[in-house]
Formats: sequence, structure tokens, C-alpha cells
Amino acid sequence: MQILHLSADYPDPLQPAKTRAVANLLELVPVHDHRVYSLNRVGWRAGIRALPFADAAGPDHRALAYGAPGRGLFLIRYLDRLAEWILADLAARGVRPDLVHAHKLTIEGIAGQRIAAALGIPLILSVQGNTDLKIARARPDLRPRYRAIWHGASAAFPFAPWAAAGLDALLGPRTRPVRMLPCPGPAEARLAPQVTPEGAPAIIRTAFHFRDWRNKNAAGLIRAVGMAARSVPQIRLEIIGGGDAAGFAALAALAEAVAPGRVTFAGPIPNAAMQERLNASTAFALLSRRESFGMVFAEALGAGVPCLYSRGRAIEGYFEDGSVVLAADPGDEAGIAAALIRLVREEAAFKSRLAALMAEGGLDFLTRTAIAARYREGLEAARGAAGPAADAPSRAGSAGPGEV
Repeated sequence: MQILHLSADYPDPLQPAKTRAVANLLELVPVHDHRVYSLNRVGWRAGIRALPFADAAGPDHRALAYGAPGRGLFLIRYLDRLAEWILADLAARGVRPDLVHAHKLTIEGIAGQRIAAALGIPLILSVQGNTDLKIARARPDLRPRYRAIWHGASAAFPFAPWAAAGLDALLGPRTRPVRMLPCPGPAEARLAPQVTPEGAPAIIRTAFHFRDWRNKNAAGLIRAVGMAARSVPQIRLEIIGGGDAAGFAALAALAEAVAPGRVTFAGPIPNAAMQERLNASTAFALLSRRESFGMVFAEALGAGVPCLYSRGRAIEGYFEDGSVVLAADPGDEAGIAAALIRLVREEAAFKSRLAALMAEGGLDFLTRTAIAARYREGLEAARGAAGPAADAPSRAGSAGPGEV
């Protein structure tokens, strides 16, 4: 099966440091012929330029630099224009895909809907809760188009249950297939939980690229650790990551001020060593303000470590709150501190439940094998659909309110 992928989150020669979530997924199903158009928005006067590239997922991709205004201005006009360019490029190269996979609804889905309709093939969607819900909520003028995409796609693959629930509430419940599809991570070992020895420091670990420290709410976590130490003085925080000197300097200064002697910086840890490092933790905590999934949570749980995540984000919906995970509002530092205290005091109980869950296969859905199987099943089912469920609007009628 030949699949046309549209993704603004795909590593390419123009932006090689993008997240590997989509690339990892494609590499899991090499039986299919993947053709990626990796989207990179640049200055709005730039037009559209393509750079061919190849990677482990396929030999015939295109990195696109396309001109469009920022802040979503004239969003449909420019994405429809991009879709027309891709259609012309496919025709010129004699490429005829069987499916279009748009890797977000609110951006790639606009172009994907138009391409699928023009080619008479099914459209499938990934749903990234962070971006898709943010844009769909902020753009009521575009909701008719988003509603048509959401209901017309032959299959939808949300990263997590909360994302699907949010779109159902905003755009109406889907009646066509919805398959949860976690992001495949770089490591998936299963390590037995280890309870911190009595008298030893209770180490909470977190990990992120330092350029993202504000979104990852690292300052809030550091302050919460300082607050929690009044009740559990053995608590410590280890921050794994690097890549931004200014971010490191800001966090190091804050740690000295509000949690002196309790925060250490480990620098980057190679993927191959990450789970072993996490295994020696009391808990893993990442309280992002925006997080569509967070592959590191799957790594941490597989490493035998309970997780603290942001309520209504990340992995919400996959596990019962208070079982092997806890949720907290990222804006409530007192609430984060309370959750950290609970994780320290109830470490043995959390890890006992996690060990039982691992033994009964409760984490198996996060493995690359399970994710690949679910994706393959969804692709085959979508291929059997009778063409696209809803046509894109005509070019003349494609601009919504505020788009002309």
C-alpha cells in the first residue's frame, strides 16, 4: 500500500531536530510504501520549494518550505494552495497513493482533506491533543471545515483518549473508527520496580530539552519540590537534559533560590541508558503546560517508575489516577507538591501496583509491536473504505470567515 503522509512534525534536512514520533511510527510498518511531505512554514512571501530526501521510512520524501503568514492568518487559503502544489507534484512524478495520512487535524488535515478528495482516496488522521484542541477552540470560524474533516476521515488515531474526547465535545462525536495510537518511543524494556531503600534520598527525575523548559513547567516543578521538602525532607530532583545554556542558567539559579541542595542536573542521557537511570527513581514527574502524549512517560512506566503528569494532557485516559500514575494541574504548584509527597510516602504501594500491571500485560499496548499492529489494522480498514467520506470545498469556496 502506498501512503501519502503530511506532517509538520517530521525530521527532515531543513529541520532535523523535530520530534521523531511520526518517523518512529512509519518505521514500524516497512511493508508499506511511505511518501512523506514534511511541512515547514516560512515567511509568507516565500512560495513553495521542495527538497527531496530519504530516510529509514522511505526513499522518496519531500521537505517543503512553504510560505504562509503566522498566527493562523489565511490558514485555509494557504493550506489549500499547498494541497494544490502537492497534487501537481504527485501528478508530475506519477505517484498515485492509496491513502492520505494527515498527522494533525487542524493543520495537515486541511491539506489532506483536499488531496484525498481530489484523488478519490480515503483520508486518515492523527490527533495531537495539544495543537488540535488549541487551534480548534481558538478558531470557531474554521470549525465547519474541521467538523467535516473530523467526521469525514475514514479513521482517526488520537495519541490519547483525552484528545478524542475533546474533539467529540467540540465537533460532535465521531461515528467512524477511532483507534488510540500511542507514540512509539526509543526504548521499551520492562524493568522490575525498585523501592528506594530506607534512609536513602527519594529521587524524582524529570527529562526534557532545556529549550522547552517553560512549556515543561520546570520552574513550577522545582518550586513544588522545595515546598514538598517541608513534609518529606528526603526528596531530591534530578533534571535530565541539555541543549540550551540560557534555560540551564535560569533553572540552576531558581533551584539555588527555592530548593537549595535538592536539585541536580545530570545533562543528556543516551536513549539506551535512559530506562536504567529511571529505574533508580522514586517517581518520574513532567508537568507540561502543553503535551499531546509524552513518549518519556511510556519509557518511565516500562522502567518500573510511577509517573506524575499534567491533568487533562499527556497520557490521561490510559491509566486510572492514583493507580500507577498521578495527575496534577500544572498551574497549581501546591497541588504538584502534594502529589510529590504522596509519591514519596506511598512509593511501595505505587510500585507494587505497577509490578502487578506489568505482570498482567497492562503496559503491552505501549510496545512498538502493539503500536505497529494497531496502525496496520487501521490502515487496512481505512483502505477498504469506499473513498473519501466528505469532499473538500471547492477552491472558490474554501475561504472561511476572515480568510478572504
